[in-house]
Amino acid sequence: MALVSTGCLAERHLVVETDPPGALVEMDWKEIGYTPLDHVIDHPGRRRLFITLEGYEPVLREVDFPETRKNSFPLDIFTELLNPIARDQIEVVKLKMSPYQNTGSFDLSPVLERAELLRRAGPSGPREPERSQP
Repeated sequence: MALVSTGCLAERHLVVETDPPGALVEMDWKEIGYTPLDHVIDHPGRRRLFITLEGYEPVLREVDFPETRKNSFPLDIFTELLNPIARDQIEVVKLKMSPYQNTGSFDLSPVLERAELLRRAGPSGPREPERSQP
């Protein structure tokens, strides 16, 4: 019992920093906080981060906390619970957010013309234009 009480619990940390700070961070589509952020990950595996800030382009990033021999059963009993020197796994994600680019208006007239052609063609679809014979 004394050995267990002297051990340290190794943790997995996800640290997210953005420039500018204050971006909303979602992990696997659930909000976890605003940057700068230090979040503890319970289990190894791949996580999907979605980072948004008003006026800036959203960022989608995957972060992997791989399962190793040290953090899989039965070795994890020693490496994560009984080891007096905890070695936290820290994954740092640093992002420079890009301002939102307004792409302007799109010219949809070719798309609308094609849609009208398909609408008038009926169930058989559009026909190829007939070629004139020389």
